[in-house]
Amino acid sequence: MSDQICQRCGEAVELSQEDYEIFERMHFECFHFAFEHDLHKPGAAEDEDCGDPVCPAGA
Repeated sequence: MSDQICQRCGEAVELSQEDYEIFERMHFECFHFAFEHDLHKPGAAEDEDCGDPVCPAGA
C-alpha cells in the first residue's frame, strides 16, 4: 500500500485498495473536505463542521 498517495494532500494513504479507489484515491478526510463540504455547504472551511455525523471537523 505504500504506493497509494492522496490526490489531495500528497501524503501516503493506508487504506485497502478498494477503499482507496472508493475515496477517489484520497484519505477519507481529504475526500470528505473535497466533496462533501462542497456539496452540503459551498465555501465551507475545513475547520467548520458541515453537519454530517462523520465530518472530521465535528469530532
